[in-house]
Amino acid sequence: MRAFAKSLFLAGSALILAQMADTASASDAAARLTVTEQRTALVECKYDLGRRGWPRLQATYVETPWGGQTVMRLLPHGSVSVEDAAWINACADERLGRGGPAGAAPAQAFRGACPAHAPVIYGGAIYCFRN
Repeated sequence: MRAFAKSLFLAGSALILAQMADTASASDAAARLTVTEQRTALVECKYDLGRRGWPRLQATYVETPWGGQTVMRLLPHGSVSVEDAAWINACADERLGRGGPAGAAPAQAFRGACPAHAPVIYGGAIYCFRN
């Protein structure tokens, strides 16, 4: 009888520990962001800044004691300078709740009469080709 009570106690303890671990992992899962959510925030911030073109993204797996989180970052490329990429990453972190405010947006780069984000016909009379 004593062996049965001991095994029952051990099984109950294991069940309680498993339930506590499941509750902790559920709260971690709610705090995790999918790659799609992160990519969407990065692309929206890129377009808010007025930079067009395909984004160059980098995914990094950040390991923690019980699994990890993939963190997406936008890299400088094409119309996105180093300063632009830093602001876009800070903007995305702010939207995703991972960081503080992004601060002031970098100034637009002007090349002659055409800003970097100008369409082909800009201002109704100026032709702006690939900046």
